Amino acid sequence: MPARSGSPPAARTPTGSGWLLELLVDGSAEGYQRFAEDYYEIDVDVAAVRRIMALRPLTQELVTGLNDAVRMADLAKDVADIGYPVA
Repeated sequence: MPARSGSPPAARTPTGSGWLLELLVDGSAEGYQRFAEDYYEIDVDVAAVRRIMALRPLTQELVTGLNDAVRMADLAKDVADIGYPVA
């Protein structure tokens, strides 16, 4: 059954996955913060998200600000694979 026109925009797709499209279209640090806090049920530092989105060099401080259980060494391969700048 299609969503009614009064439904939230996220529900107006046939699969109900419009929330993901909204995140992609929004493109803001605040949009990602809202998504991550809702999806992962954690607090997300919007300043850290802004730094990542601005491709600021990755530091242990930045990583810890997003997830204190992760170390730079844990991310080394992924960071190298995508060419993300490291301090």
